[in-house]
Order: sequence, then C-alpha cells, then structure tokens
Amino acid sequence: MMDFEIWKHRHEEIVREAERSSLAQSLRRSRERRSPGRTSPLVWELKKIAGRLRKLLRTMRRVG
Repeated sequence: MMDFEIWKHRHEEIVREAERSSLAQSLRRSRERRSPGRTSPLVWELKKIAGRLRKLLRTMRRVG
C-alpha cells in the first residue's frame, strides 16, 4: 500500500514539474515575440491548466 502512495506522490511531482517547465517556456517565447491580437502563450497555458483542474474536480465529484 505504501508503494502505491509513493508512486502517486512522485507522479504528481513530475506532472507539476512538467507544468512549471511548460509555463516557463511559454513565458520565454512570449517575451521573444509579441504579435497584437493573439492570446499570449502564458494565458493559453493557464487556461489549459485550469481546464485540467476542472476536469479533475468534476471526476472527483462523480466518484465521491
């Protein structure tokens, strides 16, 4: 049972690290080029993360 909890915790850490990396990369790209009228990569990434969170919460609500 403990192994599963350790695996789950490690998986969550990896996902968070990947999201942070993606946000950092988006920030770098948005600083390099700005085109008027387009959504910045940071906003797009934040919306993507928010959508994932909503999906997770919706799933948790259905299960529990």
